[in-house]
Amino acid sequence: MDELREKEDDEDKSTFFEHRLGLYYELDTDSIGIKTDLSRLFKKGIFTANEKKSLVKKLADCDLTATERKAFQRALIKLRNFYLN
Repeated sequence: MDELREKEDDEDKSTFFEHRLGLYYELDTDSIGIKTDLSRLFKKGIFTANEKKSLVKKLADCDLTATERKAFQRALIKLRNFYLN
């Protein structure tokens, strides 16, 4: 790998070798932070089981049933109250 990187560096210094090979990955720190916060709140017992399920499904871009939509709205209210207080 080092030999390939050295050869590539000699030819083109404007692009990272790892990026061109597809070995470079940029972390989405915003979504990691959101998931960490939600995990912490789940452990604290702030949400009911239905609210947890609806939040997880919404984050996964799944369709929500009518009951899950109501649970999701309740969860949003709890989130707003938690972060605004």
